[in-house]
Amino acid sequence: GSPLPNLIHGGPGRAGGGEEMGGLRGITHFMQRTAIQASPDMLTAIGGEWVNGSQRRLGEHPFTKSLADLRLGDTLDSEWREVTLDDIEHFANFTGDTFYAHMNEEAAAANPFFPGRVAHGYLIVSFAAGLFVQPDPGPVLANYGLEGLNFITPVSPGDKLKVTLTAKRITPRETDEYGEVRWDAQVVNQNEEPVANYDVLTLVAKEY
Repeated sequence: GSPLPNLIHGGPGRAGGGEEMGGLRGITHFMQRTAIQASPDMLTAIGGEWVNGSQRRLGEHPFTKSLADLRLGDTLDSEWREVTLDDIEHFANFTGDTFYAHMNEEAAAANPFFPGRVAHGYLIVSFAAGLFVQPDPGPVLANYGLEGLNFITPVSPGDKLKVTLTAKRITPRETDEYGEVRWDAQVVNQNEEPVANYDVLTLVAKEY
């Protein structure tokens, strides 16, 4: 459903600037206000982009599929990985990110957002990559970025993480031997609480 455009009469010589009685501006404004309502599966089919809540297909690791074989909704459900205090301290010392929330239990606990020392957000992203990456040569040629990264639930030492990676958008390039694939990445903890979500951007060979 969507609201109907208001019909406007602007008076003599103006007549609503083309918006009156279904004028061109009225049609344009109506189209801007139109909302498609359907099931997630139908929205995926209509929009050409996987929508959260629509069907996921598990099985063969999607990173082993060429662009020709990959389908929206192809999904990897990773194994679990525990985050330890040693992991947090090693990451802090290795990267130089020794922010107090990762290194000082008392100071971290005084922060209203943290229960105590917590893992770095970028450690979570790095561990997620380690959980979903297929290490052998294959059709995935490169990762060229992330978009929409959000950290939601803090991760404490002893928490476990897993990631669900789903093919969200598949865009062939007409003049290249590869295309772009956008993946929906959702990281959760052992209580199935959302920890992080973001889109992974990759280049994938059309044939392999």
